[in-house]
Amino acid sequence: MNDTEPIFPLRLSDFEHYAFRDDSPEKPMVIVLRIPFEGTLDESAFRDALRETLEHNPLLRAVVDPSRWLAKWRLLTDHEPAIKCSRFQSVTPPNDCPPKWFDLTREAGVAFDLRLCPNRGVLIAYFHHSCADGLSAIRFVGDVFARYGQLTTEPGEERPVVRIPDPSVLLKRGSSRMPGNRRDRCAPILHTLLETGRLFFRKCYRILNHSPSPAADEPVKNILHTEILPRAILKQLKQLAAAKGVSTNDLCMMAFLQELQQWSADESSARPDDLFRVLMPVSMRTPDHDEISAANVVSYVFHSYRRRQLCHSESLLAAIHRKSYQMINRNEGAAMLHGFALTRWIPGLFRLSQKLQPNFASVVMTNVGEVRRVFENRFPLKQGRAVAGDVVIMGVDGIVPVRENTNITIAFGTYGGELIVHLNRNTRLFSETETEQLLASLVDRLVSLVPSPVPIPEKQRVNAVVPVT
Repeated sequence: MNDTEPIFPLRLSDFEHYAFRDDSPEKPMVIVLRIPFEGTLDESAFRDALRETLEHNPLLRAVVDPSRWLAKWRLLTDHEPAIKCSRFQSVTPPNDCPPKWFDLTREAGVAFDLRLCPNRGVLIAYFHHSCADGLSAIRFVGDVFARYGQLTTEPGEERPVVRIPDPSVLLKRGSSRMPGNRRDRCAPILHTLLETGRLFFRKCYRILNHSPSPAADEPVKNILHTEILPRAILKQLKQLAAAKGVSTNDLCMMAFLQELQQWSADESSARPDDLFRVLMPVSMRTPDHDEISAANVVSYVFHSYRRRQLCHSESLLAAIHRKSYQMINRNEGAAMLHGFALTRWIPGLFRLSQKLQPNFASVVMTNVGEVRRVFENRFPLKQGRAVAGDVVIMGVDGIVPVRENTNITIAFGTYGGELIVHLNRNTRLFSETETEQLLASLVDRLVSLVPSPVPIPEKQRVNAVVPVT
């Protein structure tokens, strides 16, 4: 008997249930990763590494059985990885990432597209958000490449370290408590009630397009747009953040909000009181989750600012830093998990909440931090990038899904000393060209924050194959 079988069928957590219900072919609840690499990859060894890694991550080879009151995960029998491999004779492979939808009642929520050229390649990975959060998705990819590196490293060379997750820890994935000495801290009840009322009854500003919308029947070739800031810029941004007593993430949020404010300032409907609400995923992991296999251990928190606040950089940055500190140290993410639980247990409340508030957030912003740390520093390095046997991982790009009326999602991460910015958009509203213009303008704004900006090479001002949530 497989060691994971005793815990299955496994009840969906409240977040998993929300992600399962708030999903459709028109707006898939899917995380997309793009992993470019250099070297000649052995397809057979990679398939073996993927198959073995999936054995240790049961939620990625399970389907949802919604037939009873409590929806449950059920393991698929004789599961084979959903991987497509294509070969090209060009120097670099296509790096476009079209959208994908999973029917979790019939198929496992992960799929791969491997594109190989003679000396480099790219892996496109799709994870349903019910099965994994962004950190789990990146860590899973790291596990696959670590196993691949074990199979292909030459004798005498340093090998990656293979992580063996413990699927039984999945039983702890619904926790809403905080780690360490912050375990019992929580936001005051009155504050939580007020914030809940504001979330449901205050309409936030909806980010819209400037140019004509793409044709409804136009095929969507790519939803993952990337810009790269070189290490010299990232170093100066870190120095600036330290000098101001804030985090680099705070600076990124300030620049992003100000870019959105300028982007929408000429709209006829723009008002000083427009509410820009930013949804931020936050990890709910504790040391108890260290060995967990791919899963969701995440919640949501919100930043809310009026348009008039966004024009004043110093006060805005201070407000962002204060709010970030407050949300993390008062475990405000727990409130959202309790909300998901209520909408699950009270019939009709989920649909009612969507009618009461069709605009939960203007945008989504995530920050995965340093990808090497997510990989748990298990790889030998070459110029700051992970070496997996006969290939070098050049980057890990990733985006989270857009939701109804939340038309833009953005992600920041660092890898190889560079700051990587990724953007996803509502493809029914924004064209690829318009999206890339917005992203390039945001990067220019970030560069303008540093005292002596270094010009960004033209090859990096593209939806790059070589680049990190």
